[in-house]
Amino acid sequence: MYQLKYKNGLLFADITIVHDNKYICINDVIIDTGASHTLILPDFLFENNIGFDVDDKLVVMYGIGGAEASAIKKRIDLISIGDITLRNIVIDFGVVDPKDRINGLVGLNFLKPAKVTIDLDEMTIYKK
Repeated sequence: MYQLKYKNGLLFADITIVHDNKYICINDVIIDTGASHTLILPDFLFENNIGFDVDDKLVVMYGIGGAEASAIKKRIDLISIGDITLRNIVIDFGVVDPKDRINGLVGLNFLKPAKVTIDLDEMTIYKK
């Protein structure tokens, strides 16, 4: 079970991604059940000298109000929230909100296959 943080009307968690044996801890990522994909700022890749590969794909995303932005889809080795872990998952790397510094969103492509339950009364997330 992982204790979520509730700030400014949003749910936040600290996540870890692992790629090429590099562990990257990312604080304050929004748990977003309205997002189809997980999206992380690319800064975390660059800071850890993880580049893009020929298998990575450029995609166009659409947000609230139809705003358009680009991201890179990249397969990573592992993503986790506490003890909730998925391996070999494709996540997007791009800017969530150009006006604010949002580190990322954990979307349904993680939450659903990880079979999580979000308990809003206790502010926890855990594997079903």
